[in-house]
Amino acid sequence: LDLLDPSTHSLAYLLVLHSYINRIRKRGHNVEPEDLQPGNLLWSRTVLLLKTFDPNQIRCAASEWRSILEFASRAAEIDNKPFLAIRPIRDSIIRMDPTCASFTIAHLYLTRLCLLAKAYKIACPVIDRTIFTIPSAADRLFIQHSQGGSENNAATPSYLFEPPMKFTYADHLQYFLYGGMVYMALKEWSKARHFLSIVISCPVVNAVSLIMVEAYKKWVLVNLLEKGMIASVPKITSPVALKTYKALARPYDALATAFISGKWERLRGEAQVGDMIWRTDNNYGLVQQVLLSFRKKAVRCLGDTFAAVTTSDVSQRALSNSMDVRETERYIVALAVQEGFSTSLIHPSKDPNTSMLRFLTDQSEPSIDLEISLEEQLQSQHQKLELLIRNIQTSDSKLELAKEYISHLRKTQKRTDAASKDAAGLSGRKREQNVDIDEDMMDELQ
Repeated sequence: LDLLDPSTHSLAYLLVLHSYINRIRKRGHNVEPEDLQPGNLLWSRTVLLLKTFDPNQIRCAASEWRSILEFASRAAEIDNKPFLAIRPIRDSIIRMDPTCASFTIAHLYLTRLCLLAKAYKIACPVIDRTIFTIPSAADRLFIQHSQGGSENNAATPSYLFEPPMKFTYADHLQYFLYGGMVYMALKEWSKARHFLSIVISCPVVNAVSLIMVEAYKKWVLVNLLEKGMIASVPKITSPVALKTYKALARPYDALATAFISGKWERLRGEAQVGDMIWRTDNNYGLVQQVLLSFRKKAVRCLGDTFAAVTTSDVSQRALSNSMDVRETERYIVALAVQEGFSTSLIHPSKDPNTSMLRFLTDQSEPSIDLEISLEEQLQSQHQKLELLIRNIQTSDSKLELAKEYISHLRKTQKRTDAASKDAAGLSGRKREQNVDIDEDMMDELQ
């Protein structure tokens, strides 16, 4: 390894490093040896390769590359230092594919490590990019076709490895579940809901993965936090999966029903009854946020009816008398500071126990900063649409070369040929009938 430059001889460096790591692992008898721990020589070599490799060379060694990524992820996780592997793995994903449009096993390792290290924002440069391609062995014909074509496909390759890197159905589900959990930690509820929707709407035949069930439970809570309502599942969700969700996630659906009822006592009762369920499912924190969101929503709704209301009325109408005047005032101040709640708290009399909450109307005019922000958003959306169009064209080309589509064309051609023969036979019979009619008419005239 000392004689090889990982940026120039990436493939040779990868194969030698992979051999060393496997040899030490076999000596360890399933126990991680000290030589493989973060900070040691092989770890440093691995990080150096992840930062400086040549993507064109690594594409030829999918299995060895996956092994190196797995080593970096597992070694950091076992040593309780997951943060050490996050940036090298993230940078390797971007280096291999700047668009991050093709799913790899590194995506899964990255999101898992970010959750363990609670370093959520580091994953955003990768998970914010839309995945358009999930490589498989069925892409081999398309790869040969794209390499032989005249168009330049190097800018946005539809494949990263040849042969493609192997991963399972569960890997795909876990990535989007972990990605949704990262967004939940960042309180980006819309993006979290999108990731979880992908998981719960994945196609199934007879059995439903527990990963999909866990995603559905979180999806119900995220909808309450984002929209304050019960949302319909995606239309492409399998009826078998939906039936399983309803059977295994009844407490979550009951909690959502209590939320939209607008009754605090009912919601709190459902939350208390399912306390052990939330803790077992590791969703206790989300449920607590749902309870807080209900109170915030109740206070905000008062502004739709009243221009001003006393603090005691706020406690009675929105907080079910669960707080006294002082606690209610502190809660309102916290809402104004943390949530940008447009209100003012005034004391119209000298009595310290009499205070009033006044709702402020937003009459601010559009600013230049707002227009600039909107323009930037439009440009970003335009770039995303262009990327989407290019990847849709690539997907269409793949479908045209797929065995299923070719088989469909053959069946369609056979049906067309059969229909043509039937039509030809029918027209022949009609001509014969017309001849017979003409002959009968001639006989009658004679």
